[in-house]
Amino acid sequence: MSHFVAIFLSYLLKDVDDTLTCSAGSYPSGIDKRYGKKVVYPGVLGFYRELDLGTDGPEEWPPHTVGNLVFLSARPHIYRDVSEKINFAKFEKLQMRGMHTTPSLLAGDITSGVETLIKDDFGPLGKT
Repeated sequence: MSHFVAIFLSYLLKDVDDTLTCSAGSYPSGIDKRYGKKVVYPGVLGFYRELDLGTDGPEEWPPHTVGNLVFLSARPHIYRDVSEKINFAKFEKLQMRGMHTTPSLLAGDITSGVETLIKDDFGPLGKT
């Protein structure tokens, strides 16, 4: 008799600019000017942690546990992971400030990124 186990994973997909940190209206990052540039929005780190723990999770985040937090970036993957290293350095600093886990990162595409900056057209970023 075979036993099948269904595992349902949920991931929290977020952009960095104007959802985790404020862009201060700096183009092309975002439009929010309510806080200074790169200020972490109040309560967002705790909010992400609670979403990751779920309703049946433990009270505290277990050490060395990988979370389901995934950030999206329009910055493209380029030679030797240059842009990814910049983002992961930010994530490391955020962990020192209370982010519960090291998130994963989905990088953008070089072609759509260049088109967006040169043509000021955000349409290519939405294409797969």
